[in-house]
Amino acid sequence: MLDPAKGRLLISEPFLPDPNFFRSVVLLTEHNQDGSVGLVLNQETEMRVDELFDDLLCNNIVYSGGPVGKNSLLFLHSNGSLLHAEPVLPGLYWGGDFEMLKFQLNEGLMNANDVVFFAGYSGWGPGQLQGELEQKSWIVAPARADYIFAQSKDLWKKVLTDMGTGYRHLGNAPEDVQMN
Repeated sequence: MLDPAKGRLLISEPFLPDPNFFRSVVLLTEHNQDGSVGLVLNQETEMRVDELFDDLLCNNIVYSGGPVGKNSLLFLHSNGSLLHAEPVLPGLYWGGDFEMLKFQLNEGLMNANDVVFFAGYSGWGPGQLQGELEQKSWIVAPARADYIFAQSKDLWKKVLTDMGTGYRHLGNAPEDVQMN
């Protein structure tokens, strides 16, 4: 079993009752003694980023990154050096210069498929995530940039399937255990 770390995924167990994390895949963008921060990768909202910013020529869907700071917009992208962003994985960056991001997108210098927007984030205080792991609420998995940019509604099942035979059966569990 992997330990949580920056750049790893948290996969919710199939019947986690918290609606904020039901069948969610969370990318950890920070993990240290002060706590953890992550973004839910597979919960679309009804919003598009061009509805939030009149001067941004990009109509990407905005994902719900988690229940904290819902009024903040965060983003993952593949253009780290130009945007002065924080690396999360090779080829994947978090945040950076938003004005430069808008310029890059508006001028066609960056592909809209190379950025994912999030309203809010997920956060855990010191020791909180460890407690949830001990309760078997999460499975820690390696992340890949293609998981982030694929923007698949079936990401939860795909990651579990990719993890192999020890996890594949979880991805096939019914959403409602009473329907089994």
